[in-house]
Amino acid sequence: MSLLRQARPVAPLIGFAALLAIPGLAIQGGALPFEYRMHALLGVSALCVALCLWSGCSAAELGLAPPLLRAHWIAAAVLTVGLIAIMLLQTQLFAFTRKPPDWLSFAPFYVLVSSPCQELVCRAIPKLMTDRLQISGLAYVLYSSAMFSLIHIAYGDGLLLLNTFLLGLVWGTAYLKMRNLWPLILSHATIGTLAFSLGLA
Repeated sequence: MSLLRQARPVAPLIGFAALLAIPGLAIQGGALPFEYRMHALLGVSALCVALCLWSGCSAAELGLAPPLLRAHWIAAAVLTVGLIAIMLLQTQLFAFTRKPPDWLSFAPFYVLVSSPCQELVCRAIPKLMTDRLQISGLAYVLYSSAMFSLIHIAYGDGLLLLNTFLLGLVWGTAYLKMRNLWPLILSHATIGTLAFSLGLA
């Protein structure tokens, strides 16, 4: 009984992780076609955001307050340039064979829909949850990074899972400091677009 009582405070975090993992595990298990991975992301994102709004969360609490601070944009730009340098270095050290997607159809969706959804689900909502559970900032960053990695499990690629976890550490730390998703959405869209074009994702 005492073990259950101790586990109860983190039950929402475990449940949220399970919700994010289900589509990827279904794809890996063959129950859901790989082509439906984006549909699954949208479905999970819509459910999560709807639950947040239903519980009374404001746009500011979801990191969607007006992006007024120039320092946030500058910090995100510096992070993005550093991440681009690391990605270019990776292409020199490792061989990547993924075929880039059809950009005419994929890029608008990735930039305008997928990146914002991933930032909401993997950065803003975990911050809301860890704040309400009074969990430390470090624990938030680690949890957020794990969630970001988890939503990429459908690809079945260990290096991608590692890369997304490391990216999650960077963006999670940035969100912890700025509480503004807009610069991170732009950074995510830029890095993701480059990753696809280089065959890294």
